[in-house]
Amino acid sequence: MTTTSVSIRRYELPKSLQAPEARPFIAASDLSNLIEREIWGNDDHSHTAETRFESAQPNEYEERATFLAFEEDRVVGKAVVDVPLADNLQTCYAFVLVHPDARRRGVGSRLYSAVEEHAKLHRRSTVMGWTDHSAGFDSGVDVLVPATGAGAFPASSLPARFAGHWGFGLAQVDRCSVLVVGVNPELEELAADAAQTAGGDYTVVDWMDRCPEHLLEQYALLRQTMSTDVPMGELKWEEEIWDGARVREGEDRLAREGGSSLVRAVLHRPSNELVGHTILERRAEKPDTVYQEDTLVLTRYRGHRLGMWLKAANLLAVAHAWPEAKRIYTWNAEENSHMLGVNIELGFKPVGYTAAWQKSLEL
Repeated sequence: MTTTSVSIRRYELPKSLQAPEARPFIAASDLSNLIEREIWGNDDHSHTAETRFESAQPNEYEERATFLAFEEDRVVGKAVVDVPLADNLQTCYAFVLVHPDARRRGVGSRLYSAVEEHAKLHRRSTVMGWTDHSAGFDSGVDVLVPATGAGAFPASSLPARFAGHWGFGLAQVDRCSVLVVGVNPELEELAADAAQTAGGDYTVVDWMDRCPEHLLEQYALLRQTMSTDVPMGELKWEEEIWDGARVREGEDRLAREGGSSLVRAVLHRPSNELVGHTILERRAEKPDTVYQEDTLVLTRYRGHRLGMWLKAANLLAVAHAWPEAKRIYTWNAEENSHMLGVNIELGFKPVGYTAAWQKSLEL
């Protein structure tokens, strides 16, 4: 079908959402929410234009380029390319979405062509992207399986067909799970049993929104380790570079987005070293929805139920810190059987899957 009525343009971030030139940004945000609703059947993963605007602000760790597809003045497609600036200097991260009314007209391919052109301009030889699918498909029929052999993604889905057409391989599958707040009365017992197993050499410290200054550099090291110390499938991911300044930049950005975080970390008393952490986040625009972010225990300290202790203790804190919270979402690599087992014990139930796609470019 013809695409002559659709134009693809690089879109520069407006100075504010009140400016006339912000209208395409707001329309693109609405399009993102439409696609999230199409995938999940709810608005749990939607965001306001204000939140997306703050998230898109430039910083010293990542550069973002946005391309929009216009049919006359209507935004019918969107592509975003994030280019890391501090690490992973051969890589960029991209996603492409098209309004249902404009599909099968070549709009997505034209947007992705702009992505590749931008990637090559920045000398990036690897493009990564992620797509979601709700649970319920038959995992034994017409599916793609990553090289790890763990997890599956429906081969007939629109994202899988698009990725395959452009030469992407399925590098990993994550399971998306949700915990209904208050549904597991055994959380206190799980936390207490894990603390007893850990023993007196360990204690849990916690904070909300900002890491205490005296723990900042140790916490940054945990964040850096987290970037590669979890199963990565076939993804060509190099360790990220973290320091206290990067932690503070992330905290400040979350605050600008109207967000808040709950962090618990485990301290090894004999060495006075932080050896694990877990993070929960939520935003004021959606007070009933919480996201479980990082959970990590350093390899040499595993086997003491520290991960269970951290996660259960942080989940117990949700009701007090965020009394409006109803659901907590988490993602885990399907090959990460240990953490999946912990989450199942905590009461999480699978609701969907995220495919990680990867393509190598010839520069």
